[in-house]
Amino acid sequence: MTSYESIYDGATNLSPSYYSPPISSYQSSVDYLGIAMDPRTANQLGELNLRLNPGVKTIEVQGTFANILESIPEQHLDEMRRISELTGTHLTLHGPLLNASGVEQQGGWSEENRIGVENQMKSAILRAHKLDPKGNIPVTFHSTANLPEFQPHIMEKGKRIQQGLWFVDEDTGQLRMLRPERRYLGEEKGEFTGEIIKFEAEKELARRNEDSWTQSISNVNHYANYGDELITRAKRILPSDAYKNIGKIDISKIKDESDRALFAQGQREISSAQIYLWDSYRNLKTFFDKAWAANKESGNEQDRKNLKDFAEFAKTRISRDIGRDPEKLEDLKEVVERGLKTLQNLNEIPKLVRPLNDFVIKKSAETFANVAESAYSKYGNTSPILSIENPPGGEGLSTGEDLKKLVLASREQLAKNLSEKGISKGQAKAVAERMIGATWDVGHINMMRKKGYSEKDVIAETKKIAPFVKHVHLSDNFGLDHTELPMGMGNVPLKPMIEEIKKAGFKGKEIIEAGNWWRYFAEKGGGNPFLPSIELMDSPIYQAMYGPTWSQMGRYGAYFSGHGPVNTPIHHNLYGAGFQNLPVELGGEIPGDRGRFAGTPNQ
Repeated sequence: MTSYESIYDGATNLSPSYYSPPISSYQSSVDYLGIAMDPRTANQLGELNLRLNPGVKTIEVQGTFANILESIPEQHLDEMRRISELTGTHLTLHGPLLNASGVEQQGGWSEENRIGVENQMKSAILRAHKLDPKGNIPVTFHSTANLPEFQPHIMEKGKRIQQGLWFVDEDTGQLRMLRPERRYLGEEKGEFTGEIIKFEAEKELARRNEDSWTQSISNVNHYANYGDELITRAKRILPSDAYKNIGKIDISKIKDESDRALFAQGQREISSAQIYLWDSYRNLKTFFDKAWAANKESGNEQDRKNLKDFAEFAKTRISRDIGRDPEKLEDLKEVVERGLKTLQNLNEIPKLVRPLNDFVIKKSAETFANVAESAYSKYGNTSPILSIENPPGGEGLSTGEDLKKLVLASREQLAKNLSEKGISKGQAKAVAERMIGATWDVGHINMMRKKGYSEKDVIAETKKIAPFVKHVHLSDNFGLDHTELPMGMGNVPLKPMIEEIKKAGFKGKEIIEAGNWWRYFAEKGGGNPFLPSIELMDSPIYQAMYGPTWSQMGRYGAYFSGHGPVNTPIHHNLYGAGFQNLPVELGGEIPGDRGRFAGTPNQ
């Protein structure tokens, strides 16, 4: 691979015939373009100095890996800030790849994980503010990191075909996968056509949730019924006065052996009944709590009234010794029976399991809102911006629609948090919209091509997220893998995507991410990927946005573009830098003789 550091005619650049079309068709001024540094090193200060050499005006500091971000010395952050101020360079930060929801593919979900990630993100925001204390530095966090797609699907002729659904048990944090099953008999009316019934993940999950709730209530009822049977048997065995005093009778003092055996059996029946009924009541309380929590979300007034009525009824019947005193067993049995009836007749059945997609959005929004709130309380209007990025296509929350839902949920939660701190709703909403947005990675969304997405589908996903985009990552690929090439070397439809974003009001920076360049070419003489990127994007050399462009630089070698033959005579004559103006003893030309570079040996 030839070096891009050579800028004169003698060097060879990538031939325009290498790519098709030869230019990406999207032109952007170099002022709006930036470059991401090499993410593999904690010496980001050294990287910054190297990337400034070509004159790049926006540079993204890489904290993509949490351990590398923590390894960057505080003094380096201060020095990078000073350098950016001296050179007029804008800095952005790529935060660590973390799962804001607290979900991990191997370990499931836990609140402990979520809080840990929240603290890591807060630390990244603190470091970002050191890079730019004047505020509004975009800090990019992925929506998810290395998690599978929560709603697996493919596209066929523009239609989305579901391939399954991930769901989570909120109580245990366990994740499970729902795959399409062959069904021929309809659920609702029992229709039979002999054909496979179309798989609808949400309906299937709702059916399973309803079955799970019914089964749970049934289990409570089973134990309650068994306890009731034991009480009935004890009553048949024992005289009524003996039944009431069974716990107070010393069986060892009963002289008649048959009576002693009878009383012993009755006592065993009562003890077992106490255990079964008590367990039923404890399980009933668990499901009552789930129903009450679910009612807070559904807001069903009739369900709320019935649950409240039952709670008041139970309060009058339950006492501390209810599980031990045989005389109170009838009260306990009545409480369990009424509780079961209340739970069986709910209009809104509690969701014991939830679609993982919705759950992750909810928990991630909580994390992002808490991080933003913490930053706002410290820095006010100079707080960094949380910019949530779509991960590589095929991972969790990687579509424009999912990212839009996450941004909206995060803003809503932040506005709520700020309102609870005494900030007016209008101001809280404005702060949330300013502080939380999206980083749109054009290469990542293009990877959905491997799932059957067309170019039109990719552009449509961009249109959905366009109003929320505050930052852009540029990388090219062929839609099949996480390749990061300079724009124009793959099939990412950059121009229509950027047009959609700009129509929605985007005024941010476009950061060139060329991870494959750093990995394979830079260390082998490939130099900085910024130059091939602006060549392939046909960026104008002049700020006025008219020719020549950087793609023409290598072909024309025109002097007015600042590049031309090595040591061109016109350059020296025009600016008085030729050898003829130097004294002979310092290497100048000898009057009347040939030039020092006329093809003869030096004199």
